[in-house]
Amino acid sequence: MNNNIYILLGIIFLAFFLLWFILHIKDRRRVFNGLAFFISLGSLLTLLILIGFINEIRILNIITGSIVLGILILLPILYIIGIVILFSTGKTIIKKEGFSLSHVLSILFGIGIVSSSFILPIFINKIKSKILIGIMGFFMTVFSYFVLGFIIFLTSSLIYNLWYEKRNKDYLIVLGAGLSGDKVTPLLAGRIDKAIEFYNSQKEKGVKAPKIIMSGGQGPDEVVSEALAMKNYALEMNIPKEDILLEDKSTNTKENLKFSTDLIKNDSEKNNPKVLFFTTNYHVLRAGILARSLGLNYNGLGSKTKFYYYVSAIIREYIGIIYLNRKKNILFAIFIGILYLLNFIILS
Repeated sequence: MNNNIYILLGIIFLAFFLLWFILHIKDRRRVFNGLAFFISLGSLLTLLILIGFINEIRILNIITGSIVLGILILLPILYIIGIVILFSTGKTIIKKEGFSLSHVLSILFGIGIVSSSFILPIFINKIKSKILIGIMGFFMTVFSYFVLGFIIFLTSSLIYNLWYEKRNKDYLIVLGAGLSGDKVTPLLAGRIDKAIEFYNSQKEKGVKAPKIIMSGGQGPDEVVSEALAMKNYALEMNIPKEDILLEDKSTNTKENLKFSTDLIKNDSEKNNPKVLFFTTNYHVLRAGILARSLGLNYNGLGSKTKFYYYVSAIIREYIGIIYLNRKKNILFAIFIGILYLLNFIILS
């Protein structure tokens, strides 16, 4: 019996670890990679706990026991820290960047977590109407599904940003962002700096310098195209003019990638040139997913941004991912909620 449990958990661990490893190597632009990573770690920990407990292996029991105890201690601490971060960064971004819906996302997310974990359960215990309790439980279950999805997305995004890219690229696409007059903003400058850093490091290795595509059109409130402002910035950073290409028609990330690809096809002598895009760290995974949806074998590197901005931005990116697969996510969330309702009806 024990051997069967060991074998089952071992198979689960190996299957999901190999699945995560293969998917990550083959195409790391998947949110599922984060889920596979979590399951492989969870199954490994469970396997080690059972082996140590059943066979009374003291050292293994101490190690796994310490890990479990650490998790149990850390969870409430991380919960409190997470809530503090959500509210404090939300307050900071509103103060520094102004009030907007995207800037209050972290505060709304924090309110949702506090409500679902404390406020609503307190009300449920005081409500006598089973119908109202069922409805509140349904929404708590659906919200919990999206919170778990966010944790998986965040894990996938962090793992994605750890990747090292070989210095062998033919084209570097810098995704545009807003301007300040005819100048790039600090956020956009960070993206360009990241591309220039890669450009210079590739040249230093003796590899032919890649061409940098500045991608971004001119918005209704912009005096010049983002691409032109980005080019001017790169020229100030001593990038040769002949190594800069302009794509100045795009209005969003999908168009950045699509129109830049058209430019590459017209410029490149290779059938399959190696391309790397650059954006901000919170945006790089979703941009990669959009590239995959267009059939493009592009990965990206992300520049750093201020932490207070990153928190709201990564939540916004998660909402964008949800929107890309909105039908599947909504249907599955409702399905989970209905399972809760059925369980609630049966038990009550």
